[in-house]
Amino acid sequence: MKFTNILSTQKKLFFMFLIVALLPLLTLGVISYMQSTKVVNGKLSNYNQFSGEKIKTELNQILVDMYYGTAAIQQYLADNTSINLKHQKPKTYWDFKVANNLERLLQAHEKSNIRGIYVITSSGYYYGNYSFKVDQFKELELWKRGFRSGNTEIGIYKPNHYRYNNLQYALGLLVPLKFSYGVLNDSFLFIETDLDSLFDSMNLLEEDLHSRITIRDETGKLLYQTKSDEQDLKDDVVWKEYTHINNWELEIRVPRDAFYQSSNVIFKIVLIGILVAFFLALILSYIFSNQFTKRILNLKFAMEEVSKGVFEKKVSFHTKDEIGKLGLHFNRMVDRIKQLMEEVRQKELMKREAEMKAIHYQINPHLLFNTLNTIQWKARLDGNEEIGKMLLHLTKVLEGNLDFTIELIPLKKEIEAIKHFLIIQELRFGSHFTFSLRMDDRIEQGLIPRMTIQPMLENIFFHAFEDGKGNIELEITKTKGYFQLALKDNGKGMSQDKLNTLFLTPNEKVRGGIGLSNVKQKFYIHYGNDYLINVNSVVNQGTVISISWPIRWGGHYDE
Repeated sequence: MKFTNILSTQKKLFFMFLIVALLPLLTLGVISYMQSTKVVNGKLSNYNQFSGEKIKTELNQILVDMYYGTAAIQQYLADNTSINLKHQKPKTYWDFKVANNLERLLQAHEKSNIRGIYVITSSGYYYGNYSFKVDQFKELELWKRGFRSGNTEIGIYKPNHYRYNNLQYALGLLVPLKFSYGVLNDSFLFIETDLDSLFDSMNLLEEDLHSRITIRDETGKLLYQTKSDEQDLKDDVVWKEYTHINNWELEIRVPRDAFYQSSNVIFKIVLIGILVAFFLALILSYIFSNQFTKRILNLKFAMEEVSKGVFEKKVSFHTKDEIGKLGLHFNRMVDRIKQLMEEVRQKELMKREAEMKAIHYQINPHLLFNTLNTIQWKARLDGNEEIGKMLLHLTKVLEGNLDFTIELIPLKKEIEAIKHFLIIQELRFGSHFTFSLRMDDRIEQGLIPRMTIQPMLENIFFHAFEDGKGNIELEITKTKGYFQLALKDNGKGMSQDKLNTLFLTPNEKVRGGIGLSNVKQKFYIHYGNDYLINVNSVVNQGTVISISWPIRWGGHYDE
């Protein structure tokens, strides 16, 4: 025996509610965690990338300013007519004037982020801002390398060679000046740029995201590296940017644990939420399963009573949830069953009544047909052809109508029967009326209750026409699963009171034809309530009878 077969309904519902509650919660939790992590890590990655690009752009702009400024000053100094100092240290008025022009030239190329531009001679004399302490500057590794090699040097360092307002970080460019004239030959052009704003941006990454930033020149020489005890690992998250001027490499490295720290926090929050939701789902599943089980048991007991034939048993739920709606539909079903049983009982009574009438008025068909044939031949022998024809067509009408074994006949046979009936009326009244029929040959095998149209035609000749004068139109069509019949005359019409009683069962004592009530009764017996009879009439203008009933076919039919 399977495990589920030994569980009670309450336990099954309990586990079902628990699973139904937990699966969306777990799915939602996992999706929330994944999406939140994706968004947070994406924003963090974008922030790091944006910061790296910002630092690279700022550094690139600084280098552009420094290199272009150096090139412009070098081009100016290369002209021996521009700066022609006689002595390194000015001694004459001419020397002071030329030195002043040189310092103005250097100041003219200073921008907002350039701290100073200096020309330093080989003897140690310099031209530029007088707050510059050249002796302390010569202690920098940048100066020592450039002085020894005679090559251009660039580097990042912490300057202390100013008399006041020393920078935290600076970028210095030392360029040797090679001229064939004057005292500036073998001197150096030095440009120094303030990097404090750049390092403020870098410090944000270093402090907030635990990033380690490294800057290397085009040869791979280290220019700057964040002070940290952490080692570079393969799983570190790394971004790299390169400057356009000299292809410096800017590397931002974030430890994996630090980068995914926010994801871990999100995971803990989601896990706590899932655990809380689990306990709530546990409690609510028990409460709901218990409540549902009680109402389901009440519904089960009511169904058992109905199965025993007790249709007075109903359930009473005061809730509007699914179980309450189920109880409401159950009560409606019981009422519908009672209604259908009553309809079946009424139909059986009507059928039994019709059978009793048929038995009461039963006529031996052979005796009737033989008698009519005898009268017909007698009329011919006596030379009364008109009576003979009437009897012939009456026999054709009765052949179909006296066959009680077939209740539904093809439209084709019903039309044939009314044609014989109309010939009798023509022999009776003469050619004072017209009859037109519109029906597609493809629906002539459609079934209709036997002897349906003839009583309506009788009603027209006996009540609507005077001396058989008038026009009759019959149209039969098929649409959307139903046959549509429309019988129209231009007779006397009838009042609303007459319309209201047209299809009611007549008084048993009144003699007459089959009547229109039998037409309605036949449709009800065969189709239940799935039919429609409608009558529109205007006094002195005519009447239209419309009938709609479900499509059924007899014999062979090709759509």
